[in-house]
Amino acid sequence: MNFNDWTFDRQSQIPLYLQLYQQLREAILQGDFGSQRRLPPSRALADALDMARVTVSQAYDQLAAEGFVVQRSGAGTFIAPQVPLSLVEETQANVRPFQPNFSSWGERVRQTAVATASKTPRPEIDFGFGRSFPHIFPYDIWRKLLARYLSTDDVMLSRYGSVAGFHPLREALADYLTRWRGVVCQAEQVVIVNGAQQALDILARLLLEPGDEVLVETPGYADAAALFALNGARLTAVPVDDAGFCVDRIPAHSQARLAFVTPSNQFPHGGTLPLARRLALLQWAQQHDALIIEDDYDGELRYDGRPLAALQGLSADERVIYLGTFSKVLFPALRLSYVVLPTALVLPFVQAKQLIDRGAPTLTQAAVADFMLEGHFERHLRHLRQAYGERRETLVAALQTHLPNLVRYADEPAGLHVMLYLPEALAETAVITAAAEAGVGVYPAAPYFMRQPSPPAILLGFSGLSEPDIEQGVAQLGGVVGKLLDA
Repeated sequence: MNFNDWTFDRQSQIPLYLQLYQQLREAILQGDFGSQRRLPPSRALADALDMARVTVSQAYDQLAAEGFVVQRSGAGTFIAPQVPLSLVEETQANVRPFQPNFSSWGERVRQTAVATASKTPRPEIDFGFGRSFPHIFPYDIWRKLLARYLSTDDVMLSRYGSVAGFHPLREALADYLTRWRGVVCQAEQVVIVNGAQQALDILARLLLEPGDEVLVETPGYADAAALFALNGARLTAVPVDDAGFCVDRIPAHSQARLAFVTPSNQFPHGGTLPLARRLALLQWAQQHDALIIEDDYDGELRYDGRPLAALQGLSADERVIYLGTFSKVLFPALRLSYVVLPTALVLPFVQAKQLIDRGAPTLTQAAVADFMLEGHFERHLRHLRQAYGERRETLVAALQTHLPNLVRYADEPAGLHVMLYLPEALAETAVITAAAEAGVGVYPAAPYFMRQPSPPAILLGFSGLSEPDIEQGVAQLGGVVGKLLDA
């Protein structure tokens, strides 16, 4: 056995004995010690590798602990009998790249992953949507709230929290939602989840059988639609306009058990569902014994007056499941959302959640609860509305300056992005590619349309950019669109 080619990084944080152990293990598995099945004496190997004998002994001890070798007093260190010689050589002739045998659900996920995979580098000016502007959030207050529990509450950290969520946070949310969003609920109906997608996944499993029909918006929240489809649902796409979900376009023969809508600010088109349509949707649900999932993902972010009351508050028979999130108003990495459930769904939902995970981190929930109870949350929302409202005004003004009469969009003073419908003569992908070459990141609307072909459109988020960047980015986008139209 030739050890001259073995190399070791003596400055590495990985201990030298572990580096030696790893190379010895590989040599054993490769059959490099041949038929002797014996490793060199520790002193001889230490001399050959210019290292301490204790280092070699530690490596041998680790190999013995894992069953690769046996150490015989007075005789030496030998490859264990159960380790076959040339283990790799014996199997290499039949080596094939591993290909999982996916379930039908897994295959649908795989196909979606392949279709959406992207390695595009992040552009200089990125109109990505759903992002927060880091300088707005009061991180100094947040750190103090976390430190409060890290320094004083060992009991909280040493045990699992409630699967349904930290009760003071559920109480704070019930109070806030009642006062500001018009939601009718008790704290017991509020369940904390690890992101809105988890809530949707649990609801799909609880409420849908394979083949059941679900109404979704088009364009609409593609991740929700994909999740329903992955759980075997049959999707019926209902168009939206500048006033949101077109209730009168629900097919007369529909047997849907569930409808997923974004009434406060339709995603991604924009627009608010008016009272007449809200009442009509609730009447449809009652007549068809169906449930409505109201996704209020950015309902707080309205820049003209008070946020609109939720659809859930109009339902006298608890046919609306209300879904909200902290990701848009605090910060995305928080990964905390909440769902307000009809009374009859609370226990089944919590039981299902318990089978999936043990609950959201209690420490984070406690800090959010204090953030709300001490008034920081509503104060922060006021700052957000002002800051994001100004960014939206900047975006709209820039569009009017640099793309006059070329694009259309819902004139709704809400949300974190604008969806631009492009001139019909332009291809959506061509605009996105040309903009990227100019250092501007804009995003396709096609994935959000459940019916194809879709009109050419792009999404421009403004929440993660400064006002000068918004102005500059739209100016460059205007130049790109102009060149494509002239080509």
